[in-house]
Amino acid sequence: MKNYTYIDLFSGPGGLCTGFISEGFVPRIAVEWSDTTVLTYAKSHNAEIYELQLLLDNLGKLESVLNKTDNTCLIHGDINQVSNELIKEILFKKFNETTVDVVTGGAPCESFSMAGKRLEDDSRNDLFSNILRIAHAVKSKYVLFENVPGLLTKKRDGKKGGQIDYVFSEFEKPDENGMFYRVVSKDVNVFKCVAADYGTPQKRERIFIVGCNSNYQNAFVYPEKTHGPNRKYDYVTVKDAFRYLPEVHSGQGAEEMNYAPTYEEDYTHGKISDAAYLYYKFIFDDSHSGNSDYKSNVVTFHKALNHNKKMVERLKNIKQGEGMQSAVDRLLSEGKEDLVREVFPHKIYSSRNRRLKPDEPSYTVTSHCLDEMIHPFYDRQPTPREVARLQAFPDWYYFSGPYVKFHSDPEQDKYEQIGDAIPVLMAKALAKSMREALDKNFAQK
Repeated sequence: MKNYTYIDLFSGPGGLCTGFISEGFVPRIAVEWSDTTVLTYAKSHNAEIYELQLLLDNLGKLESVLNKTDNTCLIHGDINQVSNELIKEILFKKFNETTVDVVTGGAPCESFSMAGKRLEDDSRNDLFSNILRIAHAVKSKYVLFENVPGLLTKKRDGKKGGQIDYVFSEFEKPDENGMFYRVVSKDVNVFKCVAADYGTPQKRERIFIVGCNSNYQNAFVYPEKTHGPNRKYDYVTVKDAFRYLPEVHSGQGAEEMNYAPTYEEDYTHGKISDAAYLYYKFIFDDSHSGNSDYKSNVVTFHKALNHNKKMVERLKNIKQGEGMQSAVDRLLSEGKEDLVREVFPHKIYSSRNRRLKPDEPSYTVTSHCLDEMIHPFYDRQPTPREVARLQAFPDWYYFSGPYVKFHSDPEQDKYEQIGDAIPVLMAKALAKSMREALDKNFAQK
């Protein structure tokens, strides 16, 4: 399989990267601003961290600070300050290259999310333009831009849906040489994807806008939906995702726990589905791991929060598929006002404390996933490793940072990092389609 190169902007903890490297892509440069997230990416993918200011201070003489290795150059800093000149000099002086095959990026979604304020003049509305700016600078063959479906209805210039029209127009705006990125599909039914359809145990929706360099004939085709009713495979479920993890209850678990996955034997004896088997093959395959400390018989970060008695009692009274609001409504209808008063807060959030259904993919994992999810069987919130499983991160993946911080804290905890990531098997499906397109048009004959 031919290796292709790409630049990973707004890289986060590396969900997209993990899917892309499994399909033969090599990340040359990544850019991320969050301290702990940078450490997660570097540890998991053996990337070299370079502080942005150091690079800017040595612009024109980067050979004095860059290691001459094939390891990804992970820039720690604000992408708005990452100049085209810097990108091009790193490519040339570190990798002896002037271009890459693909530029990818998932610009922060807060200004587009239905849960946010969705202000028309939010400065974050134009962060995606950095992806196009850098793609033009290195003349990449393709661009891939990821975001939330809320982008589709975001207003711009007073028009509902104006933001997505603006994104399309920016893709197709010619540069000084007349080159632009032709949008492969503007059909929402094509570019809006559901993670569960590609083997991820989660119903998360995301949009992926793909642009092809106008100097080339496009060969990219969005990936076939392989999982779900009347498709090749069944959905991968929450129960599938959590299988083989050691049983832990509130306050239990550890940074490292021994385990012995028996999925090969179980598959032979018909105990797991074809879909689950493929999922486990990916989860337990460490051939693409950059984490030198990974041990195949040890699972990490499978550690549950130690809930107080009141919290455990609350969770105990929420059934599978219920959230806090629906559980309270049911309990009140059953005449259990005293129980509600005793263990539930005064202000009820419908999206909080939702117990997962074991036989379905989970609902969307977000950066607030710790508060939003309850284990399907145990009266506790999920461990970081369980949430990582719902995002299809392999078990070799390392997550830096604290377990829990206030959500507004600039230091991202493990849950927030995992929730912000692109589901890995969704990224892998897109990467496979991207590789096939590049093979068709650009592979050496």
